[in-house]
Amino acid sequence: MDYTVGMNILILSNLYPPHILGGYEILCAQVVAYLKDRGHQVHVLTSDHGGASSDAEVTRTLKVYQDFDKKAPFLRRARVRTARDNAKETKKILTQRKPDVVFVWSLLRLTPSCAHVAQRLGFPTVYTFNDENITSFSFHRFGFSPKQAVHCLLDLLSPHITLRGLDFTYTTCISQILKKNLLAKGLPIKESTVIYQGIPIEQFPLKDNSGIRTSPTKILYAGQLHHYKGVHTIFEALSILEKDAKLGPCSLTIVGKGTEEYTQKLKALASKLSLRVEFKGLVPHTMLPAIYRDMDIFIFPSIWEEPFGLTHLEAMASGLPVISTANGGQGEFLKDGENALTFSPDDPKDLALQLERLLSDDTLFKALSQKGRLIVEQAFTFDRYVDELEALVSRAVASSPR
Repeated sequence: MDYTVGMNILILSNLYPPHILGGYEILCAQVVAYLKDRGHQVHVLTSDHGGASSDAEVTRTLKVYQDFDKKAPFLRRARVRTARDNAKETKKILTQRKPDVVFVWSLLRLTPSCAHVAQRLGFPTVYTFNDENITSFSFHRFGFSPKQAVHCLLDLLSPHITLRGLDFTYTTCISQILKKNLLAKGLPIKESTVIYQGIPIEQFPLKDNSGIRTSPTKILYAGQLHHYKGVHTIFEALSILEKDAKLGPCSLTIVGKGTEEYTQKLKALASKLSLRVEFKGLVPHTMLPAIYRDMDIFIFPSIWEEPFGLTHLEAMASGLPVISTANGGQGEFLKDGENALTFSPDDPKDLALQLERLLSDDTLFKALSQKGRLIVEQAFTFDRYVDELEALVSRAVASSPR
C-alpha cells in the first residue's frame, strides 16, 4: 500500500494556533495545511491553554501542568495528575479517530503520557524535536545520594511522566547541533533524521527595492525578548556606530515580546543611548511579510544555541541582508560573506564591525540580498520540508503491523 497518499494522522502538540508562544506552533499549523492539501486526514490534539473550544479539526482537551507564563520547576504531583488526565483524553481520541500514525510535535508541559498511550495501543509514533525541551522528561537514573535514589524510585512509580520505555525509532531533529545536544543529554536518537525546516516562500515575496538600502537604514529584530536572545547587543552596537556619522542614521524595529523586566531594560537602554527604536510587540504572523519588505537589514543576536533559524529564512526570502550569530542551528546554513554576515555572541563591537562592513559596501549589500533569497529558493522551501516529514511518517506507517 502506498502510504504517501491518504494517511490518517493525529498530531499531538502542547499548543496550536491561535494560541502560540513562538514560531513552532505556527509551523505546525502550516505543516497541517500542507498535509491536508496532499490528501491526508489530519487531526490535532492539543491543550486547552488559551481556550478549550474544539472543532472538527482540532481537539483542545489536554492539560498542561503549569501555565506557560510561569516557570516550571519539577512539580511532580502536578505532572502525575496531568499525565493521568492526558492519558485518558489521548486514549479517547485514538479510539475515536483510529489514526494510521501519531505525530508528536511537542510535549512541553503535557508530560509524555500521550505518547505512552499511543505506543501501548500499538499506534506507530513519530517525533519531531524542535528544541531540547523533551529532555525535561528524562528518567532519573539511580544514584547513591538519597536525593538521586528517591527521584529514581518515584520515577519508577510514575512511568508516564518520564520518557522511559518510549520507542524513538522514528524521529527527526531540525538541525545537527540539536541532535548532538539531545544525544549528549541521553536521548536515544542516534538514528534520528535531520530535517531542516522550510518556509512557504510564496508568503514572503522579494521586496521591490531589494539590495538597495534606504536612509535612515531600517534594521529589524523579530523574536522573543529575553536576555539570552541578545537583543541588547544590537542597541550597544548601534551606539558604537552612531559615533561614525558618515555611515548615516539607523532606526531599529523590535517585533516580539518576552519578559516585562527585559523589555523595560531595553527601553531604558534605548533612551539612555538616544537610539531610534520602535517596539511593535507581538504582531500576527500574517503581518510579518510586509514588515520584512519595509526593512533594510535583519539582525539576529541570540546568545544561546538556537535550534534553527526560521526568521532568518523569512528575512532572506524577503531580500534582507542578514547579520546573525552562528553558534546554533542557524550556523548550519549561514556562511559569512556568502549569504550573510556573522558575529560572536554577546559581542557588540563585533556586531558593529559587521554592520559597518555592510553599510559601507553597496556591492556586498546587494550580493547578500540576492544570495539569501537564492538559498531559500534552492534548499529551504516548505514543499521540500513537508516532503521529508511525509516520507518519515510514511516509513513509520509502512513498518507498523497494525
